[in-house]
Order: sequence, then structure tokens, then C-alpha cells
Amino acid sequence: MTIMKKTIMKALAVFLALTMVSLLSACGGKKQQFANSATDIEISYWNAGLGSQWLENMIDAFNKSQSKYHAAYHASANQKSAAATYGTDGDTVDLYLLIMRPDKSQMEPLDDVLNATVKGEGKTIKDKFNTGYLSMMENADGHYYELSYGGGVVGIVYNKEHFKKAGITQLPRTTNELAIAADKLNSKGYTPFCHFAAGGYWTNMSELFFSQYDGNDYYVNNFYACKDAAGNSPTKDVFTAKDGRYQALKVYEKIITPEYVMGGSNSIDHVNAQTQFLNGSASMMVSGSWLSNEMSNSKDKMKNFAMMRSPVISAITDKCTTIKGEGELRKVISAIDSIADGDKKLDDYKNGNDYVIDGKTISAADWETVTNARFSVPTNFTGHCASIPKYSKCVDGAKEFLKFFYSDKGYKIYTKAVKAPLPFTLSSGDVADTSGFSSFEKSQFKMLAEAKYTPTEYIASKHRIFTDGGASSFCGVDYISALCASNKDDRKTVNQIWDSIQQKVEDNYKTWVSDIKK
Repeated sequence: MTIMKKTIMKALAVFLALTMVSLLSACGGKKQQFANSATDIEISYWNAGLGSQWLENMIDAFNKSQSKYHAAYHASANQKSAAATYGTDGDTVDLYLLIMRPDKSQMEPLDDVLNATVKGEGKTIKDKFNTGYLSMMENADGHYYELSYGGGVVGIVYNKEHFKKAGITQLPRTTNELAIAADKLNSKGYTPFCHFAAGGYWTNMSELFFSQYDGNDYYVNNFYACKDAAGNSPTKDVFTAKDGRYQALKVYEKIITPEYVMGGSNSIDHVNAQTQFLNGSASMMVSGSWLSNEMSNSKDKMKNFAMMRSPVISAITDKCTTIKGEGELRKVISAIDSIADGDKKLDDYKNGNDYVIDGKTISAADWETVTNARFSVPTNFTGHCASIPKYSKCVDGAKEFLKFFYSDKGYKIYTKAVKAPLPFTLSSGDVADTSGFSSFEKSQFKMLAEAKYTPTEYIASKHRIFTDGGASSFCGVDYISALCASNKDDRKTVNQIWDSIQQKVEDNYKTWVSDIKK
């Protein structure tokens, strides 16, 4: 054998050894057998911020709970790698844990999983789920093909010490109050905000403000259904309407400025941004339940952080007839919060069909509008989806694994490992025991328990102009970077950004429609 051949063979041996170590590590250190049989459940997992300990614990508990099926997994931090075999000839995966997939044609319906009642529990799995979440997961044909395996609540995380030193004793109830808080922080020498490249997680807040302003029904059943008021679909009108998307941009005009945003935010990655945030370089950052898990090396610092209830878009008064101005809006939100916090009862404000706050009558319609907005909680649970290929040899086994995951026991295994909520509860209606959790972790459970709606761009029933055609709510315009660009020449006003969005619609609408799969 030549020296060159020996070198190649040695390199190959090293590669194979490292590959085996990697595979064993990805599978919890145990050699996994994927037999592609009716009793072996092969799981492909996209490991994105949640870690793998919860899944290893879940699989171990499931395998011990019964003897008919055996589950094992392999993981990748790259979503495309984890999904690479989906729908291909020879695919042996029985359960995929991935991002939501627009094509449901090769998926097994999961209705029977939702309608099942786990032994010893008093309600169906479906009845344990947040109804707002389920409304996002129901497909246009009325079936459910994907259900969450994780994700989290998204919101504005804040530095409690910075807020205290800046004299902020009332967390922002409205977006105008958020701007006031930013100004107070800035005046005390703190940088109010940070994010990472391409707008960071502000895109999640944009979906929230959009849905708050226009209401969840329009958001889901008109805009993302690409349907006008007369029922015409697809329609260009939903993209050209100056709706809650424009109002969200007006919110950012006041807070996403070069003076209020940490330098470098437009170019750094999310880990860098999170690290600097936890080190005190900024006072607020939009993030999610995964923050404490991704930054596990900074657990001591996490004690100083919490997530606030998302502020209500101040422009919502445009939609109200009995709430005039910012001051009245804040009072209504305070009243709504006092009920949620247990300090007051609904009857303390009820007056016939209406409500009275400090002598001011608020209509039932306006009360409901603001309540829905206050308890709209952005999440990405719909972006982390479990699905079963209908060609799997172990469909029944994969469904049994999901039933175990959605059981009370499975819920406790997940929440204990990840310290983050899921879009369902225990069969008792309670959430996990959060004693010993940080204030940040506890706030996630509280916010989700209050949630009436969970706005997100990941909607199972949304029109194919989004899933196949390539359309999106802001048409791919990086508005956050444009608002706070350090170079003045790169900066844009809200109206300039809106014009850019409209130009994208004009340039691409026909292509979006033609690209829809027939």
C-alpha cells in the first residue's frame, strides 16, 4: 500500500470514528437501531435551542412504559439536514420533529391523537390544548397534520436592574409607554434595545402588533387567507391595504432608532446578541422561552431578567368608539390586568352590558378588543412541529409516542428539562410546578396561561401564495435594519419602507400567484 493510500485510509478511519461518536452522542450515547419495522419508531429531530435532554428523557420513559414499541432518535442543528429524507424513496423515519412544512400531502392526519384520552386522565388531548394555538394548526381541510413538540413564548425580555435604576415602576402597557420607557433608560445611560441580523425576533412582535390592530379574525382569515371582505381569493388587496403592518412600523419609528439600539445589532448573530444583552449592554431584547436554555452558561445572570406582558399597540384606539386617547387606553389595560392578576373581579367593572372605569363607560365591544389584544401572546410553537409520514411502517407506534408526549407525564418530563411551557396543560388544567424556576422562566408559563390568541406567521391554513408563491407579510423588506442603520444614507423612514413593501407587491404579485402549485 502506498503512503498516499495509507494516509487516505487513516483519514477515512478517523472520519468514520468521529461520525460514529457524533451519532452516538446525538442519540444519548447509546447505539440506536433503526430497524424500519412496525414496532421501531425512528425519530428525526431538529435540535434548535431546546437541547436534546428532554427528548432523551421522553424516549427513555416511553420505552419503559410499554413493550410493544421501541423509539430512538437522531438529531441535527440544521433544519434542512433533519428534514432531508422527508418524502424521498427509502425514507425510514417514522416521526419528524421539524419546522412547519407547507406540503401536507405526505402526512398522516393526527386527529385521532388529539381526540384520544390518555389512560387515567379526564379529558382528551385536544381539550388540554390552548384553543388559540389549535386554531393556527387546523388545516384548510379541517384536519390536523402537525402538532407542536416545543418552541416557546416570544416577548420583550427586560433587565430588571436597569428598569429599577431608570425609575420605571410601571411596565409598559402600551407601545407609547414602551417608547417612554426607552427614553427613560436612554437618559440614564442605558441602551434600550438590541437585536441580531435581519431584525432579530422583532418580526414576531410585528405579527403581534398587526393582529392586535386588525384583530385575530382578519389576521388569520383575511390576510393570511389572502381573502378580501367579499370572499375573493387570492387578492392583491390584502397586501396593499394600509393595515396593522403599517401601524407596527409606526411603533418601531419611535423605538428602533440608532440612539436606542445597541451598535452592531444589524450584523451580529443571535448568540452574540443574547450574550451582550445578558451582560448588560442593552436593557431590552425580544426573545423567547429558549433564551435560558441557549444561554445555560449564564444562568446566574438570568435571575435579573423577566419577560413583560406584551404592550398593546397604542393605535388600537382607532378601532374603538368609547376609548379616546392613550390615557383612557392605559386605564382599560390596567383594569384588565387587575382581573388577570387576581386583584379585582370582572363584576367590579361590569355595568350591564358595558364596563365602567373611573366613571367612564367602556363598551363591551371595546373591552373585548383590548382584552384580546392584551392577551395575544406571540409564540413559535407552530414553528416546531411533529408530523408522521403516511408511508411510515410504524404510524401506530409514532402516534402512541405522541400520545405519551401529550400526556401529563410527558408534559412534566418536557417542562422539567426545558423549563419552558408547551401549548397545552395538565389534564387538571394546571401548568407545571415552577418552584425553583427563574422569574424569566415563570413568566413564560403565566403569559401562555393567559393567552387567548397566539399570533404567528406559521399558520397551517394560510393561503398557498405564502407557502408556495413566496409572499410574506412585509414582502422580505428588512425594515428593522433600515430604521436604525448607523449610516444615515442607509436609513429609511416608515413611509419609505412602506413604499418599498408596496413596490415589492407590484413587482412580485403576479409571480406569487403563478408560482402557486396547481
